[in-house]
Amino acid sequence: MREELMVEALCWETQSKVHVFYAAENRRLSYFCPDEHCLTRVYPKTIINTYFYAESGHKTGCLNEAGSHHSDPAQTGRPRPKPSALPPPPIPNWLGMPPRPQRRMPPSEEQLIALARTAKTAPPLYPATMSQIVDAWLMIPDTERKTHALGINTRQLNYQSAFTYIRYLQNDITTLDCDNHIIYGDATVSRGKKYYFVSSIKRFSFQNTNLPLRFDLPIEHPFARKMADYIGRQVLLFWRGPVPAINAKKTAYQMFQPDDTGLSGLIMRPSP
Repeated sequence: MREELMVEALCWETQSKVHVFYAAENRRLSYFCPDEHCLTRVYPKTIINTYFYAESGHKTGCLNEAGSHHSDPAQTGRPRPKPSALPPPPIPNWLGMPPRPQRRMPPSEEQLIALARTAKTAPPLYPATMSQIVDAWLMIPDTERKTHALGINTRQLNYQSAFTYIRYLQNDITTLDCDNHIIYGDATVSRGKKYYFVSSIKRFSFQNTNLPLRFDLPIEHPFARKMADYIGRQVLLFWRGPVPAINAKKTAYQMFQPDDTGLSGLIMRPSP
């Protein structure tokens, strides 16, 4: 019997176990209890917290069967059971929304049992934004990053292989694979008359010189208020998107923030 809210379920369309945060954004998909002795249909529901619930209840003995939260009138004076707690969210394992296979026919019980056994030891699918992925990477110890899966585009990577430290790369800008990976490196922040400049310490060759990656942020931009705290300090720069191209003045390889920064663009964090 569960002591915490149910936040993981099988998803037939993705052929995997998923977190309820994913299900809440994809309510048309089919979700089932992951206990192979139950496999009842479940749905995402939000009442303060978001969790999975079974309209008709779980089968007796199911690991996800919740205890009653109502006091028994015949047992006056006994403490009321505490509501189920919300377990901590898992480490995100997919950047953005993953592709899902299209399955039109409802699954048979045998197919669900097979899926439950396959997904039993796998972490639940938990998509996240680039900012959330970067924050998770910073929290995971270096020695453990390889053990945590992370999907980008169609690639199955991990928190070690998905991030590329540019310091040790060649000076050839074309070696950057910043669409299928998140590149990162040390950078400095300076201020001009109209812009803040975020410049990588790593330089890349251009003709007879070496130039940094650079991001220019107008001083009047709402985000610029945070930049003043970083002036003169070393920061970590994270980038995913097109390979930066040489700017018009040929002074840097320029990065441009996309309109939608959920899955790509520049993320900056203080150096550890």
